[in-house]
This record gives sequence, structure tokens and C-alpha cells, in this order.
Amino acid sequence: MRTLIIGCGYTGETLGERLSSKGHEVTGICRNNTNNARLTELGILPLNLDITKTSEIHKIPNDYNNVIISVSSSRGGLDAYKNVFGQGIINISNWLRTQSSINSTVFISSTSVYRETKGEWVNEDNNNPPSNPTSKALWNAEQIVTKTGKPATILRSSGIYGPERGYLFNQYMKGIAKIDGKGERFINMVHRNDLVEAIIKSLSKPGGTYNITDDEPVTQFEFFKWLSSTTGRPMPPNAPPIDPATRKRGITNKRVSNYLFKQKFGYNYIYPTFREGLTEELNKRS
Repeated sequence: MRTLIIGCGYTGETLGERLSSKGHEVTGICRNNTNNARLTELGILPLNLDITKTSEIHKIPNDYNNVIISVSSSRGGLDAYKNVFGQGIINISNWLRTQSSINSTVFISSTSVYRETKGEWVNEDNNNPPSNPTSKALWNAEQIVTKTGKPATILRSSGIYGPERGYLFNQYMKGIAKIDGKGERFINMVHRNDLVEAIIKSLSKPGGTYNITDDEPVTQFEFFKWLSSTTGRPMPPNAPPIDPATRKRGITNKRVSNYLFKQKFGYNYIYPTFREGLTEELNKRS
């Protein structure tokens, strides 16, 4: 089984290592060669190219069975984001159309495409196109990938955390976290390892759109309350609510359902809530 991971970063590296251990011949695309040695150690053949440059797409070999698109703008600004999820995805999709051996394509999207702001539950049937520029670019990328003529699965991931990753957790542990307003906004999270396992599961049944998020959306206040109780550290101070205009992906407030993926694939999360995942991280630091 030959598998191509386009965007071999935080999630892609772990995914590639898992697939390699299962006998896959894995190639991982990165923009530069900074992490080539580590990828090789993980059993991933590195391939360096910039997907936003049409002239470089020919460097991708043919005859892959699976393609996982897990790209990011590398913390770039709005223009970089639009370029990766615009021209970059167009280039990849045009390449996909030339391939005859692909059985499954998986595109890692985000639950930021849901624009709800009142704490509503959302599922895959909530299909109102977002208005925020970055979320709109991601939404458009989903549409492009599903129109290549190849079996395509869209996985909408909530905020990814795990080893050395987790924005609010790290802010809290550094003592610089703040509660936005009253902390009533819901946070949706998924552990990196659960996202990786979900991607692998999805390869067996190509097609469809699924939310990948843990079992329990939690308010920011309750999240910090648990951390405070668990670590014995004080609660963060309150701050004025964040201005949505200052955030690249805007500010939403929703509870994301993972029911459809669990039902379709019979998947039980390794880390069903943030508590299991962050307890593991805290134990590493003790």
C-alpha cells in the first residue's frame, strides 16, 4: 500500500509513523527539508516541494493508493492561508485527476467552517457557507477536493492538542492565560492521536464528511476550573471578550457533534474528553 501525506507536520508525522508500522510505503511532502532526517527515522520518505507553486507539482510520483491532505499555512497571515487552501488545493486536485491508482483521498479540514455563535450543537448537516475569510477559504477547498472524480473524505477536525501542543493548556501552565469575559464560550478539542486513528479508519470507507472531535465540548471557564482543581494553581484572571476581528478564524461558539463518525466507523475515542489527554500531559511534567 503506497500512501502520500501532503503536509507532514504535527499530525502528519504521527500519521506517517503509524501507517509505516502497518506496512504502508509512506511519502511525506514538506515545504522545506528542515525535518527530513526525523521523517526518515519515522519510516517516512520525505519529498520537499511547495504545493502553491504549480511548476513543482510534477515532482510528485504517481501510483499512490491513498492520499491524505493535511496542509497548513505555517502560521502565516491571511494571504498565505488563502494561497495554501486556494491555489495549493487547486494544484493538488488537478494532480489527483491525473491519477488512476488512488482508492481514497482524505482532506483534513476544520470545524471552523461552522459559524454558529450561540453555543448551538452542530453536525455535518449544518452546511451554511461561512463568511469569515479563512473559514470560507477552507470551505471552498473542501468543495474542490470533492470534485476531483476520486473518492474523497472530508474530516473536519476541532482544535488539536497533544504532546507539546494545546494553546489554552500551555497558556495556563505558563501562567499567562486569561478567561474571555465570563468564559462561557465552548471549546471543541481532539487529541492528535485520535485524529490520526480517525484518518486511518476513514481510509477503509472513502467518501463523506465527518466531524472529528472528542465527546465533550467544554466552556472555557469549566476547562480552566478543571485545570485549577487538578494542578492546585489559581484560576486565570478575567479579561474583556476577544474582538472577533482580531482573530484569523474569527470567534465562534458552538458544540460540535462527533456522532456520525462514531456511528459509521464504530470508533471509540482513546481520549474521550480533554481530561484524559491533559492528565497524561500533566503526568509527564510531574
